Amino acid sequence: MVMFMNNNRIFKLIAAGSALAITAGCVSGGLADSKTASRTASVSNGQVNANLSSESNGSVSDPAVGLVAYATGVDQTRGQIVAVAGIEDNPTVGAPVTTNGVVTYSTRYNYQIADNVTRSDTFISGERATRVFDGQTTLTADFGTGQLTGNTSDLDVNGTINGQNVRGNVVVNYNVPTNIFGTNTLTGSVDADLTGKIGSTGVIGAFTGSDSNTVVAGGIVGTAN
Repeated sequence: MVMFMNNNRIFKLIAAGSALAITAGCVSGGLADSKTASRTASVSNGQVNANLSSESNGSVSDPAVGLVAYATGVDQTRGQIVAVAGIEDNPTVGAPVTTNGVVTYSTRYNYQIADNVTRSDTFISGERATRVFDGQTTLTADFGTGQLTGNTSDLDVNGTINGQNVRGNVVVNYNVPTNIFGTNTLTGSVDADLTGKIGSTGVIGAFTGSDSNTVVAGGIVGTAN
């Protein structure tokens, strides 16, 4: 349990298992309009610089390419549950691909979800879950059309390649237990923004997204076939 003060309000932050909760002593302003948010951030020592309360961290990496770190938690100054992800500095993706053609990449991915977010003037809560094992998928880069695509049962990647930069969209169709015993499962779909790097030998991307009830943060990384 963590106690803190914000705008003369005393808050009590509670973290129990997969749950996230924050309670406040009065109902005066200071809350963000949205109860959820997502963003990218830098990475230090293998963890994303999220600066959240009740923070839970994760990462996915390939030793030949680099690391994506991600986290979810509570922004105690704005009354939001937030998802954050970022790519560790200087990923190794190889030279720019300057000719038309198709390259496939064998990748692994993972993500964290905070779902069923509810908030009143004095309370915000949600349930959190992380994929138990890294997923695996093949990404296909068409350097003629500038498209990066791939999909599995729980991840649909649609990116645009501009030089060595990747931007785009990831749809996460999650079905993730909140604990190792599988007594409760978070199920749904949420869109996320993708940002990353690509080259002749590797690809790496971080993704974050939110809707009115859910946040997601994760990453995907792998090597050219």
